[in-house]
Amino acid sequence: MDKRWLVNKTNQEFLEYLSKKTSVSTAFAQILVNRGFKDPESIKAFLSPSFDDILDPFLLPDMQNAVERIKIAVERGETIFVHGDYDADGVTSTALLVSAMRKLGLKTYYHIQNRLTEGYGVSNYGIQKAQDCGASLIITADCGISSAKEIFFAGSLGIDVIVTDHHEPPEKLPEATAVINPWRRDSIYPFKGLAGVGVAYKLVQALFQLSAFSLQPSELEEFLDLVAIGTIADSVPLTGENRIFVTCGLKRLNSGTCRTGIQALKDVSNTGGRELKSGTLSYTLIPRINAAGRLGDAGEVVELFLTQDWAKAKGIAGFLEEQNRKRQRIEEDVYKSAMNMINGKNTDKAIVLHSSEWHPGVIGIVASRLVEEFYRPAFLFSVTHTNTEAVAKGSARSIPPFHLCNGIMECAELLIGFGGHSQAAGLRLSAENLPAFKERINFIVEKKLNNDDLIPTLEIDTGVELSEINFNLIKELSMLEPFGNSNEEPLLGAKGIEIIEPRVVGSNHLKMKLKQGSAIFDTIGFGMGKLLDSSSQFTVHSSQFMDAVFIPCVNEWNGSRILQLNLKALRPGV
Repeated sequence: MDKRWLVNKTNQEFLEYLSKKTSVSTAFAQILVNRGFKDPESIKAFLSPSFDDILDPFLLPDMQNAVERIKIAVERGETIFVHGDYDADGVTSTALLVSAMRKLGLKTYYHIQNRLTEGYGVSNYGIQKAQDCGASLIITADCGISSAKEIFFAGSLGIDVIVTDHHEPPEKLPEATAVINPWRRDSIYPFKGLAGVGVAYKLVQALFQLSAFSLQPSELEEFLDLVAIGTIADSVPLTGENRIFVTCGLKRLNSGTCRTGIQALKDVSNTGGRELKSGTLSYTLIPRINAAGRLGDAGEVVELFLTQDWAKAKGIAGFLEEQNRKRQRIEEDVYKSAMNMINGKNTDKAIVLHSSEWHPGVIGIVASRLVEEFYRPAFLFSVTHTNTEAVAKGSARSIPPFHLCNGIMECAELLIGFGGHSQAAGLRLSAENLPAFKERINFIVEKKLNNDDLIPTLEIDTGVELSEINFNLIKELSMLEPFGNSNEEPLLGAKGIEIIEPRVVGSNHLKMKLKQGSAIFDTIGFGMGKLLDSSSQFTVHSSQFMDAVFIPCVNEWNGSRILQLNLKALRPGV
């Protein structure tokens, strides 16, 4: 896909000033400026995230109400029920809250709704289950903000509800004892980007600050492995408080102190002997955690995080491994089906597809793949037929210029329900409304986006000479970790690079050397072998001069450390 190349540039004198004040290279100073850090103090805070800098939990709305209600529950010896969501953010939130409530001495049960039978959000089945357990207080985990009817039903049964959620709130909040959500219109919380597990953790932090419970700060840090996993999995910004959570959580995940279930999961995913980073988690542990909820019941994942029994943990981890392989096969079938429907002829501003043969647990992943392929909002629906009606359950993914929830809200009269974020959402509607929805959402996207918005931008952090790339720069770049949303691994660009000995290796990877002056680097472009094909937009050949975008890295092999470039894009020299 064609992309616009955008190179970030800042006044050179200012970069040299920052470079001297912070003892970093000017190239690294440019990268820091791109991320919004323009003074030595903010740079130091960003590069050295500390657990001591987490925010006061009582700045969140209704936090005091929630803490007071739980304190009463402890005094009365009440039974607590945690109702969580089925994705990785939801199950980590649930495990965290269950563990914390049990540390307070409360009898605590939990429920993860079934994606296929209950759908998204708090369910009446879950509330009935809470009543059957004798619970007088439900705490939601990563859900509840859009479950006003269900929470009202809980109240009618005499059960109080504390909502912990981070999804966008509706105009009218549910009638709960407390609604803790940083996105509330009345919220003064300085950082809005918390994942569901982050909101749950803030509740636990507030509880642990009460002297009445006699809990130690070290006990609070025990939950950071769960917070890191849920935060990375939900693709929230890895800035501010999330950066602290993930940095501290990764240290715990890579130490010998991570919980039994996570160690078992590391073993089945063959990551036991490797350092876990945010990117590693995204393609190893997290897909396995999500697999159970995508295909059925995610309750086993919560049990994995709670158990201290190694045999039980190994059994659950093995089950998740099998589920993940099954998920991969189903996902590929749905992806091929969707691509056949598009058939290279899609001219709509939004992709809207449906099928009664698609598994609802994987359509969100496939929607993400279609967004990556075509760079436009994608809405995929799995249609379920009953004796009385056909319901379309959908997952949507977007591109940065288009806010999904705002767009979907303009189609509200066609929907049964919806919820989510600016870039990911879930929705339900009667199948007979699918044609009207497709027409309406395309009209909305066309109204809000121009043609340039539908061309992806390749944002290059800084231009460099190849001679500037050295081990010191690699060390500086590593200080930016953990990488993720709003803190992506930096892309460097260089002009007038000579191509030397290009060839295809492995599964369609482009292997070659890049040369500029006396500097020569081994380079690999994963999946870019097609650039040697004469039918491609332009053909790469030896002795050609091109512009390149890459990530410098260290290739460690057979005891040696060699600088290498991970190629991301090429274009004819301009």
